[in-house]
Amino acid sequence: MTEFLETFFTFYPTATNKELAYYVKDNALPLINQAYVFSELINPVFPEQDNQIKIWVTVKYLNETTKATQLSQYELILEKDINWIIVE
Repeated sequence: MTEFLETFFTFYPTATNKELAYYVKDNALPLINQAYVFSELINPVFPEQDNQIKIWVTVKYLNETTKATQLSQYELILEKDINWIIVE
């Protein structure tokens, strides 16, 4: 799960709708369209419920424009289909 999240949050800030569609169902997350560089996941929690995994995580980014640290908190629900997909 950590590998999936690191991969997703690495490309998420600059992803297009078409790219997000592979990882995100029905626009569950909005586009960011910012010059953020993924740094790390902070304290991810992955409780499993039914056929889903609920995730609470803080994502640390570096804003390339301002050089400031950006912390973004997410509460996600993932389901396994052909691959893991964010449904909420």
